[in-house]
Amino acid sequence: MFQKLVNFWVQSFVTERLLASKTFNAVAAKTHQHVSTITSKGQQTSNTFMKAFKENLEKERLNAKK
Repeated sequence: MFQKLVNFWVQSFVTERLLASKTFNAVAAKTHQHVSTITSKGQQTSNTFMKAFKENLEKERLNAKK
């Protein structure tokens, strides 16, 4: 029980210190920006791939009918 209490206090202290840190907030903001950019680029690539894949499937389907 004592260990849980100490753990809670330490976590609370660390969390409060990180929240108050300008450096931590700047790093978190940059990380969020990078992750958002990468996600957006990945989504665009995925959409392009899926479009090309569907077009190729349609071509193959039409060629198979001949």
